[in-house]
Amino acid sequence: MPLPLSLFRLIALLVLGLANMAMAQSPGPLNGQMFGAGNRALVVVVHGDVSKGGPATYHYDFAEQVAKQGKGTSVFALIRPGYTGEKGQKSPGSNNGRSDHYTKQNNALVAQTIQNLAKTVGASKVIGVGHSGGAAQLGAIAGLYPGLLDSVILVSCPCNIPAWRAKRGKSAWKNSLSPSDYVGSIARGTRIFAVVGDKDTNTYPEFSEAFVTAAKARGLPAAYVPVKGASHGFDGLQRTVEQLTLQEIAK
Repeated sequence: MPLPLSLFRLIALLVLGLANMAMAQSPGPLNGQMFGAGNRALVVVVHGDVSKGGPATYHYDFAEQVAKQGKGTSVFALIRPGYTGEKGQKSPGSNNGRSDHYTKQNNALVAQTIQNLAKTVGASKVIGVGHSGGAAQLGAIAGLYPGLLDSVILVSCPCNIPAWRAKRGKSAWKNSLSPSDYVGSIARGTRIFAVVGDKDTNTYPEFSEAFVTAAKARGLPAAYVPVKGASHGFDGLQRTVEQLTLQEIAK
């Protein structure tokens, strides 16, 4: 038996409303998941390259934990361009097959999303937390968009892209922007932390340490934070990063 037109319209409106709720996690252009609420601070968490494939959701747990402990804080787990989150939620743009994708265009999408989130939340403080490829993007964004981020926590950062690719015996990435090239443009007062496992054989500790050294040479408040016994994966570094993030929220 066909549905009455009025009931059909009601169902359509409900479906549209649910779709809009799912999309409302971000003011765009990139998608993601918001945890917590409040304008005490906005924390934006950016995942790595997820080289083994699958959805980019491993940073959701970190975002949830920080939101629970940092009362009045909005924590957004961002899905990078071309990546997919939960239930097929995909961000616009391309990740170029998860290769050579820390580009000017992709950095602009990340930066625009952070700008829109900060405006929507009304936060007086914006903290960026990036892991691996996400750290590479935030490290460059800090210089490309000075003043956008009050604190930047770079985790397992390939902060010198050409040197990182060469050390791993990989071909050069010609389109990716290297954080090391933009240290000189980071706004004065931006707080920088580089967290890396001392057993990391992917994004070697030397790249994080060199980035911090360059930042300090400019008079920026920066700290190199090696984590004993940890490797490249976020799990072994998460507790240290949580503590640093909560410290920055409390400042």
